[in-house]
Amino acid sequence: MARKAATKNVETEAATKTTATPSVASEEKKAADKTAEKKTVSKTAKAATEKAAEVVKEAAAKTAATAKKAAAKKPAVKKAAAKKEAAATTEVYVQYWGKEVYAKDVVASVKKIWTDEMGKKEADIKDLKVYIKPEDDGAHYVINGDVTGFIKL
Repeated sequence: MARKAATKNVETEAATKTTATPSVASEEKKAADKTAEKKTVSKTAKAATEKAAEVVKEAAAKTAATAKKAAAKKPAVKKAAAKKEAAATTEVYVQYWGKEVYAKDVVASVKKIWTDEMGKKEADIKDLKVYIKPEDDGAHYVINGDVTGFIKL
């Protein structure tokens, strides 16, 4: 009988090992599957993060390009608007002794003298200063710092 008991113990141990081995293998397989799944999720997350970073970089580049274009256009618009405003609001009249003299007419007269009487081009005028003097009933002018003259108003 001792032999039968020993045989039963050996058989029980073998059965336990057989039974234990699949459950250990099963747990190891589950752990390996989880690790593989985590790696896959990590790779997917990493790929998604990289793709999102690329999209953000592209969007930033497009925004910067758009901002540069807009910045380049704005000064031109502001300059044009400033010129229109300046032209619309710049009118100088001198009133004295019942007379009225428009400053642009005086400047035009000086430019006409420069081109007609002196035979030079209007584009040659680099600097023009006009001094309207009501007490002299005229205007003194200086062109390019060296040509002077007087016109009667």
